Amino acid sequence: MGKLIEELKKMGYSFQEGNPLLTLPVDGKTVQINELRVHSPEGQIILLKRDMTPMLFPGDTDGHPDNDNTGDDGIRTTCGAVYQDYYKLDEEATSMLLYSHSLRTHKYLNQERQRIGLTSIKEGTPESFFVLDEFNVGMGVGLIETGRYADGRFVAQSANQSLYEDADVLRMHFDHLPDQRDVEDALIIRKMERDFRLGRHRETFTCGDCQQTRHWLDIPGTIQEKLALRMMRKCGCVSQKK
Repeated sequence: MGKLIEELKKMGYSFQEGNPLLTLPVDGKTVQINELRVHSPEGQIILLKRDMTPMLFPGDTDGHPDNDNTGDDGIRTTCGAVYQDYYKLDEEATSMLLYSHSLRTHKYLNQERQRIGLTSIKEGTPESFFVLDEFNVGMGVGLIETGRYADGRFVAQSANQSLYEDADVLRMHFDHLPDQRDVEDALIIRKMERDFRLGRHRETFTCGDCQQTRHWLDIPGTIQEKLALRMMRKCGCVSQKK
């Protein structure tokens, strides 16, 4: 346990390990990661999520007890930071715990998000905006409508083709008006993150051509080219020789 956990314990919080989640290699050792429940000094129990959800631990950190229960004092952190500190995880292990893929993949997908200006991907009820462009991306999504909110944010949203007006749609926010290629790349990022999290695919595979074990990021080309070859279990070795 690290400094963050020590500070929280001084404030009266305690931690209880629950069901096993996974084992991770850390500094040459195998660490068993379990669910974490935090007990507040008042007896409330919260199961911490395995993500970067923000968390406020109210309590006296400034020596003035009158603001302890107002939200103006305490320790602000994230669920992921608590797991990382409790089990003393390095960056690689933290990435595997929170995202179910390696730090290398996590950094690459973040770089791709920044490249296309993708700020968030959500599923929910449709939001209204005046459509500036539309195109069909396929990929199980179909028609995408793009536009801009009154507050300046840019959006790409799957067209609601349900009989029910409140049926969920897929919505992506960008820092600019996205074109079709931006949306396609955003959908690939979403697919890769979901596939790794759900265990549908592994980051490494055996190439069907050279029979060598490869990481999917060793495949040359754009994210679309990487995905296309990865789905065929090819590393690009044949195309590189031509």
